[in-house]
Amino acid sequence: MKTLYKWLVVTIMVSLTGCVTVKSNVQADAIPTFKRVLIVTKLRKASEKYVQGFARQFPRNYDVCTLALTPLSFGNPDEEIRKQVANCQSDVILTLELVQRGQSSQYTNVPYEYDVDMKTAATGQPFWKAIVSSNPTYGEQVPPSSIIKRLLEDHVITGKMASGETAQAIN
Repeated sequence: MKTLYKWLVVTIMVSLTGCVTVKSNVQADAIPTFKRVLIVTKLRKASEKYVQGFARQFPRNYDVCTLALTPLSFGNPDEEIRKQVANCQSDVILTLELVQRGQSSQYTNVPYEYDVDMKTAATGQPFWKAIVSSNPTYGEQVPPSSIIKRLLEDHVITGKMASGETAQAIN
């Protein structure tokens, strides 16, 4: 019985620590009509493949471009974003930025934390913001589906999440 109890506690703890928490705020009256989205990641280890995961899961009724910025990127990040907005003719920009590195050890579990926002490309005015916390087991890559699901729940975007290969990426 004691072994079963320990197993149950460990199972519950593992399932709880595998979570991604998203807290968001939306300015509903400021949401523009848009079809073209630029997704920008500002992470230490963001691969282009990871950023493309956002494009693959975004609803099909949107055209999605991506830009992965790292500390190793040359040039001015704001200028790179402006260039990509112009190339993709993006209406809005979704930015994911790492603000706290997570770590996991035998006794502690500090989550990774990200600031996420969506703003108009023309004015730079944000209309959706989120704070995302994820388990260190994900590394520096929060699952794109967790952010896209929240955008859908907050009625910022419409449609259904695409399944893998069928999404519209225009990079």
